Amino acid sequence: METTKKIYAPHELICAEPIHPGEMLKDELQARGISQRKFAGIIGMPYTAFNEIINGHRPITTDTALKIEAATGITANLWIGLQSDYNMQTARRDTGLSAVLDQIRKAVAVL
Repeated sequence: METTKKIYAPHELICAEPIHPGEMLKDELQARGISQRKFAGIIGMPYTAFNEIINGHRPITTDTALKIEAATGITANLWIGLQSDYNMQTARRDTGLSAVLDQIRKAVAVL
């Protein structure tokens, strides 16, 4: 039986494991010596919701990114970009979505 290995185009390269931007935010807060609870209070967010971001269970929204920018000076565009990259990597790993995308590619290949 012959096996074929998928060759990925540059836009299809994926990390071994997607990294949620909350993990990077957690590292940033640790480097600054700020607790999650204190930072959540600074940006006016409930601690539980903020903790879900830190633990990768909730996305960083545009509003939250702007609040993080105001508190840290790190541009909101960076946080949104990281979230977008994470979302794309996660979607590319979704086998159900991959099957749908393959069907679409086959359908347009015959046009």
